[in-house]
Amino acid sequence: MNKFSKLVVVVSIFLLLSFSLLFVTFSKGLQVPYLNNIVRVVVTPIQSVISVPTRFFSEQKDVLTDLMNAYEENKQLKEAIMSLEGMAAENTSLKEENASLRSSLGVVSDFPEKQLIPGSVLVRTPSSWSEHISINIGETSGVTSNALVVANGGLVGIVSSLSSDSAVVTLFTNSDEFTKLPVKISVDSKEIYGILSGYDADTNSFIIDQLNSADEIAVGSNVVTSDLAGATSANIQIGKVLSVKSNSNSLNREVYVEPTASFSNIYSVLVVGQTNAQ
Repeated sequence: MNKFSKLVVVVSIFLLLSFSLLFVTFSKGLQVPYLNNIVRVVVTPIQSVISVPTRFFSEQKDVLTDLMNAYEENKQLKEAIMSLEGMAAENTSLKEENASLRSSLGVVSDFPEKQLIPGSVLVRTPSSWSEHISINIGETSGVTSNALVVANGGLVGIVSSLSSDSAVVTLFTNSDEFTKLPVKISVDSKEIYGILSGYDADTNSFIIDQLNSADEIAVGSNVVTSDLAGATSANIQIGKVLSVKSNSNSLNREVYVEPTASFSNIYSVLVVGQTNAQ
């Protein structure tokens, strides 16, 4: 047994004897001033020493309680902030979807003679974001292969594969699988025809070549689809002329067109079908 253990035992025995004497004294009504003084002299310092850590731990308990309360409050605040951020993101998404739907309604009103089949985007993966989307309408809804697809107020793609209740749309931002289309450019009171032949990712614009006229084309001229090839629906909005790349032969110029449709967020689509008269 080390010295500290011996000291603890001695102090414990002394305290036990002291408290026993006090108990006997008070229970019997005895007054032993000398004994009482000795006990007080010994016990009081010990009580003082013991009271210091007791008060310390009591105060620390209050501090820990305050810290735990603050932690819980911070946790609740973080959850509330995350909930608000989620609601804000959902609100933004709903606003964008509503804007897309309003654009689709505008297209429907502009082409009352056409069969426009409404649908929604099922899948759009990050790895093929600018290449393909899957939509929730197919053959049973009247969708046909190579049908043009409109979203956000302008042409965005063409149906490349089809099933009974879904379809894959190849976007016109897919430069590797670009489907060429006949188009027309409105210049003053006449129209210049050409071929929509590609997409330039650096300028985010379509490219038109094989023009049928050497006339000057102004920036801002409107571009729509043409039905000269026979199989393409006419007058579907494509975009506005952004710039014209000159060439020694005016017929070989390249016209860069800023798309009307935003390809960033496509929620709803319209697939262009046959005319209502047919």
